[in-house]
Amino acid sequence: MSPDEGASWAAASAPTIRDVIARQAVFNPGKLPIHDLMLHVWMAIFGQSLVAQRSLSAILGTISIVIVYFVARELFAKSTLDREEAGGLDERTLASLGALFFAVNLVMIKYAREARMYPVMLAAILLQVGFFLRALRVGGLANFVALAIFTALGVGANFSALLVPATEGLWLLYILGRERFTLVADRGRRGWQTALALAIGGFILVPKLVSAFGATAAHTAGGIIRWIKPPAWYEPFALFNKATGTFAFPIFAILVAWGVYIGWRRGMREPVAFALLLMFAPPIMMVVVSYTLTPIFVERYALASFTPFFILAALGAVEIPLPAAWGAVALTILLALGHVWNYERKPHDAQYREAVAAALNSLPPGESMTVVPIYAIEVLHYYLPDADEARAIRYDPANSKANVIIVADQNLHRDEAAQIRLEYPDVIARLRGVVVRRKLHSP
Repeated sequence: MSPDEGASWAAASAPTIRDVIARQAVFNPGKLPIHDLMLHVWMAIFGQSLVAQRSLSAILGTISIVIVYFVARELFAKSTLDREEAGGLDERTLASLGALFFAVNLVMIKYAREARMYPVMLAAILLQVGFFLRALRVGGLANFVALAIFTALGVGANFSALLVPATEGLWLLYILGRERFTLVADRGRRGWQTALALAIGGFILVPKLVSAFGATAAHTAGGIIRWIKPPAWYEPFALFNKATGTFAFPIFAILVAWGVYIGWRRGMREPVAFALLLMFAPPIMMVVVSYTLTPIFVERYALASFTPFFILAALGAVEIPLPAAWGAVALTILLALGHVWNYERKPHDAQYREAVAAALNSLPPGESMTVVPIYAIEVLHYYLPDADEARAIRYDPANSKANVIIVADQNLHRDEAAQIRLEYPDVIARLRGVVVRRKLHSP
């Protein structure tokens, strides 16, 4: 279990719905308890094992593959294209291929296996994008209602999803500008109705957005995002390289570039332009916020931006003459799966379970243990027997009363590490990602 998963478990394992909501505000600030409530019900049915907890995310991640198909179909729907440009475009193959690229990519697989809120956020916000495009294309009360609902759900699951409606707002300015901000044409009316649906979905969250911003600032929430460093200016572009892998990225990039070129040349300018906007606007916004307010540039906050990347790659692939297209697709999938295989060759977790067992075995009755980083305390509570759960206490650097400390080697400041080594000089166990230390003289 990771420290982040420990926070989700701590909130979701509360005995009642009311307690889940109360705990979520403490353990997972900066979002609504949507995932924690879902996980609470899920654990009541399937138990609290890590497999059970992560299976909820895995199912949502799998559903998202189908949602990507829906988004791609809406983006390149023939009713939005001229007859000439639509005639040679097989949008079903394009959408299927975009969903396939999404499914085999490490960045999506990785987050679909964590007991966190990101698969909930991604599924909801992708549905939001699909209904945004559909509402603009055909209108309809059901589509506007769905847009408002999934806007609230997506942003509520994690407030970083607000980057997507913000991007859509920029697109609406373009659409309405072309219609001179009037209600005369059908497209102009649908644009204003879509804007209203977005506003309704956003207004539902305004009170929570305002109150939770301070909780997620770098100087509060127990340092929950203090570890995030300011990004380099090129991060919005390097994001896709890091996520898809060194070998797969060049092929993806070539397909995307070809898709953009051929799509633009054939007149599919608006679908291509919207896809590019959704690719780059959210990460660029994160860079701006990182340098004006607080660093927030994290890969998982921009998960929705990978979907248009894969869809444009699919457009490039379907616009390559056969049989070269099949070769390009096969090579892309092979390299993407190779990136997954290479990632799986190395462990990426910390052995908290073994560390807790080692710490507990070294503690006489009446002594306690703690952990650094502080927010990993719930992992200790998860692995400790119920009778010993109270023996895990929060770390106080000014006056630590714990006799044993578990130290993770990630995001630990050098001065803090030196202080811990001085206070806890005896090493009980060195494990993957963590070290268990003990004071020389226990009170």
